[in-house]
Amino acid sequence: MRSNLAINYGQDRLPRYTSYPTAPHFSAAVSEADYRTWLKSVPARRPASIYLDVPFCRSMCWYCGCHTSITSRDEPVAVYAAGLRTEAHLVTEAVGQRLPVSHIHFGSGTPTIMTPETFADLVSALRYSFFVQPDAEIVVEIDPRTLTEPMAEASGYSGVNRASLGVQSFDPVVQHATIGCRA
Repeated sequence: MRSNLAINYGQDRLPRYTSYPTAPHFSAAVSEADYRTWLKSVPARRPASIYLDVPFCRSMCWYCGCHTSITSRDEPVAVYAAGLRTEAHLVTEAVGQRLPVSHIHFGSGTPTIMTPETFADLVSALRYSFFVQPDAEIVVEIDPRTLTEPMAEASGYSGVNRASLGVQSFDPVVQHATIGCRA
């Protein structure tokens, strides 16, 4: 790491992309009726993209800027995944038909924190609620420190065809320090 970068930016909260619209634009002024109106305006034949935020990790890494909850148990993650399955059904119900989907992205904390069964059930629910196109890109952000072989197999079985992982630094000193963020 170049020392002048830490001096110049180390104490500042730099902006980062988290969602669109960005978090400050969410408010109580957006009602359920507004949301349903927006959903009904989605073009029926134009493929949509789905982003599923899975805000859970086993441990917090020092560089993390995501809104995440740390858990050592699977239950909160399973309950959250059940909520995502319900939301997918409600979106389809509000739209009035199964929308075509060309991209599904699982991100935020560590989506691979889900048990393989929970992940496969969630992807199946998405395929039931939406028409996931045969050539759809299905992406999952992974934490390679905690990815298990059964989860990798469940991802492949579920159609995941791209994995994403962030590299915070190629500096060996920083990488060694990052290992300390494991649970």
